[in-house]
Amino acid sequence: MKLTELFGLAFASLRDRKLRSALTILGLIIGPAVIVALVGVTQGFSLAVSEQFNKMGVTTMVVVPASQSVKLSSSEVQRIRGMKDVAQVIPFYRIVATLKHGGRSTAVIIMGIETEKLQSLFPGIRVSEGRIPVSSEISGALIGYSLAFPTDPKVAPIKVFQLITVQIPPEEPGGKIASRSFRVDGTLTSFGQGLFINPDDTVFIPLTAGRMLTKSVYYTGIFVVASGPEKVDGVIDSIIDCYGDDVRVIAVSSILSIVQTITSGITTILGSIAFISVIVAFIGIMTTMFTAVVERTREIGLLKALGFKARDVMMVFLSESILTGIIGGIAGAAVGSVLSHVIVAIFKGGMGFNLQEGQLRGLGGMGGGGMGGGGFSTLNFSPVIGPDLLLASILMSIVVGGLAGLIPAWRASKLDPVVALRKE
Repeated sequence: MKLTELFGLAFASLRDRKLRSALTILGLIIGPAVIVALVGVTQGFSLAVSEQFNKMGVTTMVVVPASQSVKLSSSEVQRIRGMKDVAQVIPFYRIVATLKHGGRSTAVIIMGIETEKLQSLFPGIRVSEGRIPVSSEISGALIGYSLAFPTDPKVAPIKVFQLITVQIPPEEPGGKIASRSFRVDGTLTSFGQGLFINPDDTVFIPLTAGRMLTKSVYYTGIFVVASGPEKVDGVIDSIIDCYGDDVRVIAVSSILSIVQTITSGITTILGSIAFISVIVAFIGIMTTMFTAVVERTREIGLLKALGFKARDVMMVFLSESILTGIIGGIAGAAVGSVLSHVIVAIFKGGMGFNLQEGQLRGLGGMGGGGMGGGGFSTLNFSPVIGPDLLLASILMSIVVGGLAGLIPAWRASKLDPVVALRKE
């Protein structure tokens, strides 16, 4: 028989038993749908995280105090700078402040830092308008994208050369609010959520200006850049050997490893669920095909009496199970694609990872050091679903359908036509 004739008979048989066929296909849909949704979401998340880390530089790490006994001063900067495989040491002040502009107040983070080193610290950072202020210009400021170009149409954008005022709350109740004006020398392009800071919501000022605002010679933290990705662990060891538990060190590469471990674990768990659903679908198709063989015994006998060979009968039933797999695979891939976007829409903005002490050797959270972590709470990502993934899920369903129908089809081909025709 021709292939078109075989699938024509298979389609007619499925159409004659609409409810049973629909339930069988529904059971088969679950497997490819879960696989497509799972792989699409995890690949999209991993890609977004990797891109974010590439913007920041995988050789970057941050050192913050873990106890009151350690203060990060210029002498600590020099000590870390002298360690092996350290390429750059960039101290910073992190200040919670209120930005006054256009009659409105906005809570912002001010980073007092050596501004000329920003692009080496965050390779993905770019200037939209103006320029990056140099360290000698203590009145210059660099404004993040979200602050310079607010989404609220009622809030006026901040332009280059405009003056802005920042206010710093007092450390003690009843204290005096510190206030200082800065000239906007430049604005940044959209960077996205960072691990240590969010440049889009940050005002960058020269390190000297940060010292004047805080009236302190002790830095909030120190960014350390290793000479290469393979040198990061060695630099971490050197810092921990020098300071012990008095500091916390967070490396971009180490946290990337944790994220990859988490996504790998999620993939394994959900992959197991998908595998179980495939087994259930396999059993369902096989049961359906055995039932079809029993119900169509007289039809099988008639076909053989009309000259159908055992191979032809086997191919009739096998094509039916394969067609079930094709329909279930295509429908499952479509459902999985939609489901992946639904999952992202539900959980976007609520996916965060909090590192606790002990998760990494010498690494910990940044909260204790006065450094607010950006985390991934606002990490934007979309599912990554390529043609290869869709094709693989469909082929898997076809294989499952074919294997599930193999034994029932073989059994149908071995029926004695005389016995089959006598069956009521």
